[in-house]
Amino acid sequence: PGASAEFTVRGTLADLGFTTPGGVYLFGVNVRGTADASSNFQTLAQSRTFYVDAPAKKLPLTSIVVLSATPSKVRPNVFADERLLDELKGRLDSLLSLAGRSGMSWLVDPALIDEVTDMADGYDVVDGKQTRPGTGQDLAQDWLQRFRALPENHGGRTLFANPDVLGAEKNKAADVLQRAAAAASTVPELNKLPLVVLPYAGVVGPTTPAWLKGADADAIAVTTAGRGPIVTAGPSGSTLLRIAPSATAAGPGTENGPVQQAQRQYAEAIYGGGLIRLISTAEDAAADAATSPRWLSRTGLDKLLDDDPDGPAATLTLPAKTTTLPASRFRQYAGLADDFAGYRDLVPDSLLAADAPATLSRLISTDWIGASGAGPWLAAVNSTVSSAAVDDQVLLSASPRVLMSSRSNEFPVTVINRLTEPIVVRVVFASDNPQRISIADTTLITVGPGQSQTVNVRPEASSNGLVNVTASLRTTSGKPIGHSTRIAVEVTDLGVIGWIIVIVSGVVLVATTALRIHQVRRKQREEEL
Repeated sequence: PGASAEFTVRGTLADLGFTTPGGVYLFGVNVRGTADASSNFQTLAQSRTFYVDAPAKKLPLTSIVVLSATPSKVRPNVFADERLLDELKGRLDSLLSLAGRSGMSWLVDPALIDEVTDMADGYDVVDGKQTRPGTGQDLAQDWLQRFRALPENHGGRTLFANPDVLGAEKNKAADVLQRAAAAASTVPELNKLPLVVLPYAGVVGPTTPAWLKGADADAIAVTTAGRGPIVTAGPSGSTLLRIAPSATAAGPGTENGPVQQAQRQYAEAIYGGGLIRLISTAEDAAADAATSPRWLSRTGLDKLLDDDPDGPAATLTLPAKTTTLPASRFRQYAGLADDFAGYRDLVPDSLLAADAPATLSRLISTDWIGASGAGPWLAAVNSTVSSAAVDDQVLLSASPRVLMSSRSNEFPVTVINRLTEPIVVRVVFASDNPQRISIADTTLITVGPGQSQTVNVRPEASSNGLVNVTASLRTTSGKPIGHSTRIAVEVTDLGVIGWIIVIVSGVVLVATTALRIHQVRRKQREEEL
């Protein structure tokens, strides 16, 4: 009880029947026993693995280092946190060193290079409602310099921010590919690299390649294409790269030790005529660095993509349960796109709005799947461009009550801009009784960042009285911005017309008095006669 014992079994491959070159065999041990000295033996434990016999010729092994990170940039020169700095010190530092080794290939997310480049020339980090200077400028410069020294012939790029293409397809998220392409165009140093789409866990369905057609990708990395050549044709004229399961994926049975993991991948290599490994973690890197059999030969990504896939198109099959971003994330995606459109309308020459494709792509990045931090990141983005945030930063000020002493007077209204970019708006007025009092809309007004602009408006009145008027701001296209304000306009009409009435009344009074005196005197003369 509580003890252990070791044993050794010896035999030849021929004894086991492992005689076919390039064969894959299921191999294992059962432990059977009884505790009551009877012959009722039962299986108490078991262990399984694959045994792979060396093929007659060498097969390619392509190890691809994936350089990407969970998004942290919220707008130009501003980051939600220092998450990327920690990555550059640790995981991304190790992966970059690995990508530079002989025989290794690499894929880079353009969003990562965009963020590191932004860090390298100085940046700020969100700190409550304010920002503070970031501390990773020097480290970002060093990492970027090392990245640019990588051999381009073994490199490739992904879609900007690796958007969740399967989730986008399911949720009918329009313009995902166009926005990813627009964002990637802002990182021109990567444009010549081949484009490889990396769906989450390599899971795509039979209709996904057609949905991805607009990306004009060189290949799609998949795990749902069954067994076959590692480079194969797919639906809709696509090229598929069959990637091996994770280096930590278990072999057969319940055991998941290093032997089972390695032999599982070697079995995949036999069935696929080679092996493509994606390396994005320290565990992946350690497994790749372990001794590989001599029949696997390091081959660059460029050579894989040079091969024209032949044979029939592979069939893509979705598993019963797929992992994507939730549907609520794609509703946020559509809402943020509307917010950016409204912001661009308010700030026609906005640098922030020009970054919309990149920010929207980051919102649906596969790096958010299973990761934390999306809430604070999205809150930081919304604090600048959301309609609610803009409404709190663009204000209209006017006196709540205006008294008109003539039928055409002027009074001031002030537009206040607390945003960091200049806005273009007009003030529009809606009268409760336009037949009595109306106010014409202003022309377009440009208000600088952190400034205010006052303009005079001229009501037109047709009669005396009190009329409520609603003043509000509109963008160049007429979209409401900010909060409206109510103005009570009262017309007393005591101007020129009032003086005319007073003078006329005085003349009438004098004339009436003179006439009365004349009448009285005439009557007195008549009585005297």
